[in-house]
Amino acid sequence: MEVLNALIAEADAQHMLTPLPGNAIKYRASIYADDLVIFLRPHPEDFICIRQLLELFAGASGLNTNVDKCLITPIRCTDEEIAAVQLVFPCQVAPFPCRYLGAPLSLSRLGRSEEQRLVDAVPSRIPTWKAGLLNNAGRLTLTKSTLSAIPVHVSICCCLSAWTLQQIDSRRRAFLWTGTDKTTGGKCRVAWRIALLSEGPRCAGLARHGLRP
Repeated sequence: MEVLNALIAEADAQHMLTPLPGNAIKYRASIYADDLVIFLRPHPEDFICIRQLLELFAGASGLNTNVDKCLITPIRCTDEEIAAVQLVFPCQVAPFPCRYLGAPLSLSRLGRSEEQRLVDAVPSRIPTWKAGLLNNAGRLTLTKSTLSAIPVHVSICCCLSAWTLQQIDSRRRAFLWTGTDKTTGGKCRVAWRIALLSEGPRCAGLARHGLRP
């Protein structure tokens, strides 16, 4: 994968690929395991160049690209541009916004429906645990290791709203004090901010990712 990334970077340096608009995208290729995402302008010449690079890489490594399983996700492209690209790189077209490695990608802030999925992922783990058999230390461990870790992956690439952070914290607080996904203030032993401080370094890491309101 490092060789393929080097080929794409060299083609970009040799101006064989049309420059991307603006300065927001620093790297053309994003590689994770066997998953590859390439940012290109909707020009047939760019897709011809990429296809030749993939064929060159396949000849050297034996890793062939299945074009039928590739996807083109247009971002503010016209139907004519998409049709011209598919003539030289025939593959499926997927709409944008989309999800990549489990994270929702969009040009704007996440909608309430996408954030609601993240909020619902936190209490969905609680019924699988036998919270009635856990003491406070056990619930604290699960809160730190699991419930606090669920939003981190999405928050790395997306800015979560204050509403989402409050909803996630309310469910973490409820599980810590009562072992359920809902609680009242009368059952809370200390203020939630004091409880956050008691979680130690892991909580500090979440604060750096913007998960503390």
